[in-house]
Amino acid sequence: MTRETKGKETCTNAKAVPDATPKGILVPLKTTLETRARGSLLDVYVTSVPVKQASGALEVIRRLLPGDGGVDLQHLRRFAKARDVPDAVREAFERARVEVLGATELLLIVGSTNAISSAVVAEELSVIVNDAVIFSIQVPRLAPTSQEQATLWSSQYWPTVYKKSNPFGPHPSIVSRTEQEIHGEVGKWMDLASEVARQADGTGSGETVGVVIVERKNGIGHPVAVAGDARWVGWPSKGAGNVTAHAALRAIAMVADGVKATSESAQTFNAVSASVTQPEFKADPADQDHFDLSGTVAGYLCHDLEIYCTHEPCVMCSMAILHSRFGKVIFQYRMPKTGGMCADGDLGHGLFWRKELNWTLLAWQWIRSSNGQSFELADFHA
Repeated sequence: MTRETKGKETCTNAKAVPDATPKGILVPLKTTLETRARGSLLDVYVTSVPVKQASGALEVIRRLLPGDGGVDLQHLRRFAKARDVPDAVREAFERARVEVLGATELLLIVGSTNAISSAVVAEELSVIVNDAVIFSIQVPRLAPTSQEQATLWSSQYWPTVYKKSNPFGPHPSIVSRTEQEIHGEVGKWMDLASEVARQADGTGSGETVGVVIVERKNGIGHPVAVAGDARWVGWPSKGAGNVTAHAALRAIAMVADGVKATSESAQTFNAVSASVTQPEFKADPADQDHFDLSGTVAGYLCHDLEIYCTHEPCVMCSMAILHSRFGKVIFQYRMPKTGGMCADGDLGHGLFWRKELNWTLLAWQWIRSSNGQSFELADFHA
């Protein structure tokens, strides 16, 4: 792993701002399936049927294509009035026959062009519809993942239904509920991660990258590990650096070692030493039992813990986060060329939600609202 050229980007001040709760928005990451589904289209046959014969025509189609020929079309309205379809669909129909579509007719999706021939469909429909005209259009192959997407597809392809679900990722209700739970604290934890990142760079121990791991109990978050990048500690040259000293890996190791901190000590804590070594944080006596993770965390596992990163974790750190069984990951800056979490980056791994990896977690990019201040953060991976 070679050291990247140090690109700078302007962002808000990494130190705590006067507002005790820095504002920003959480943008849920798209899964690999969601990303690939965006441009996936299917060719289907469409015909027109008189309103009175609509039920009979649909029975014929279902007999010809049981289960729609193995293609799920439930996200599309089977029948549509002429006024409800895009102009391109009406034009395709008008090209297929001389007469203009009448007000007493409906357009009906027949099925995939790969599942049956138009000649067979026309022949079977002829007992109900005289001189049935079959033409083809393109429709979205997969279901929409938002109402906005369904509305767009309805205007471009065919009336589309959003069922308030996400077959390709976390259910929208889970994402929304979690956002409400963590939103008020994201800025605080990201400020803390940015502070330790700045100090790691200032001491020369590592790049400007920081991580905070948070445990949430009864809706209240408490930091259990804070770490800055330390790849240059004891390293003889500015070559590849110590790849095992990335901030995320160090923070996970702290949890595994039982390193803890109260929220009070974490805000004022020895951030400089945290960016260089693994400090021996000790909880206040009154909170020691509360922050003792030995009874809730098995070994290195981080079940239900939240990890806040200044930058999108690299592929190595993303896999470590995945295998450590985190519940949520939030980062501020995307790393398109090296990041492992995003499905729409250059690498396209989308590691936060890959069913074949036997673990999934929720993931967001946090975009800080402008507060008039700026700070230079290195464009490096965590």
